[in-house]
Amino acid sequence: MQPVTTEKKKGFLDRLPKLGRVSQLVLLIGIFLLIFIPLFVINQKQPATQSAYESTLTNLQRIISGDQAPKAKYEADLAQATADAAAQRASFPAPDQAPEILDKLLEMAEDNDIYVTNTSITSTTPKGSIGPVLTFTLGFKGQIPKFENFMLALDTNLPSSQIKQFTFTTAPTEQEYDTASIAVDVLCYGGTK
Repeated sequence: MQPVTTEKKKGFLDRLPKLGRVSQLVLLIGIFLLIFIPLFVINQKQPATQSAYESTLTNLQRIISGDQAPKAKYEADLAQATADAAAQRASFPAPDQAPEILDKLLEMAEDNDIYVTNTSITSTTPKGSIGPVLTFTLGFKGQIPKFENFMLALDTNLPSSQIKQFTFTTAPTEQEYDTASIAVDVLCYGGTK
């Protein structure tokens, strides 16, 4: 009988090809670098990639949850803009409303105890304007403070109006009336109401 010998398991370094210890160390370092460098590069790129994926996931969750309905939102915005444009357009009279505007001016003069001596209307369309400009020229008889009250009332009664020209003459005696001539431009909207 022969003695039973147990074979000692070979260590990792013993299993490597028959190389010198330094060569085995260089081989191990090379294997380690082959594994470590790609893992290091992947680890460095992961935060940017992960944040991009998180952003995409958040957008997808928002779309799926129905919080954001782009078509409905844009339609609501368009309806609001259309309503705002119509409201702004309503503050501008149409060009065919010149008689109504003149009536309003005459009524304002009457409210201020001013006598209207003459009226005229001209229409022009300046370049870059949204519509024609109606120019109302009025001759007045009355008192200068009442003329001033008339001009102040223009802003509230005709918001799209602007005083183009105003001249007044004081009366030489108290028994006579002061006279004035006023030209008022009223910006109109190009369409009809």
